[in-house]
Amino acid sequence: LDIFRTKFIFHNFENNFPLQQDTTDDGDWLLKIGATPSFNTGPQGDHTTGNGVYFYVESSGQNYGGKLFTTYTPTFDVSATYGRVLSFWYHMFGVAMGELEVGILDSNGYTPIFNKSGDQGDQWYLANINLDSLNINGPFKVVFDGFTGTSYTSDISIDDILIGDSVLINYGCTDFMALNYDSTAVADD
Repeated sequence: LDIFRTKFIFHNFENNFPLQQDTTDDGDWLLKIGATPSFNTGPQGDHTTGNGVYFYVESSGQNYGGKLFTTYTPTFDVSATYGRVLSFWYHMFGVAMGELEVGILDSNGYTPIFNKSGDQGDQWYLANINLDSLNINGPFKVVFDGFTGTSYTSDISIDDILIGDSVLINYGCTDFMALNYDSTAVADD
C-alpha cells in the first residue's frame, strides 16, 4: 500500500497518467486533449490552458443509461496535517447529463462528500471541500463516480485535482491567467 505523506498533491493529467480505474464498474474514465467526440456535450478543452489533458467519462455508444464509471486517487494520509482541502474542477455539459459523486474511502468506509447532477452549462466549475470537517481516519482515497445520463449528451469531466492548502482565488491577478480564462466561471462550495 503506497501512502503519500506530503503537504499537497496536485494532479492535472498533463503527464498522461490517469487515476486508478475500478475494475467492477461499467467502464473506464479516459484521458483527453481537446473536445470530446460527441456534439453538445463535454468541454472544448482542459481547465488549465484549454490545450492540455483532462479526465472524462465518454457517454456515447453503450455508455449511457445510468452506467457507473469509478476512478480513485492514490492513498493519502493528511490526518495529522490540519487546514487541508480537496479541490478539483469539473465540467458537466449536456441536456441528458447524469451525476458526479465524489467520496472519501478510509478505514471508516465510504463517505460521499460532493454530489452534482444535471446540465451545469458549458463551463468548468471549482469544487472546494474542507477535509478537516470529515473526520477522516488515517490513510484515504478520493473516489470519483460518474453516472451517465439517458443519452450520449452526458460526458462528465474532471481536472486539476488538489489535496493541500486552501485554494486562493485572486480575481485581480492576470499574470498566470489560463488561455481559456472565463470571467463568468463559478466557484462551487
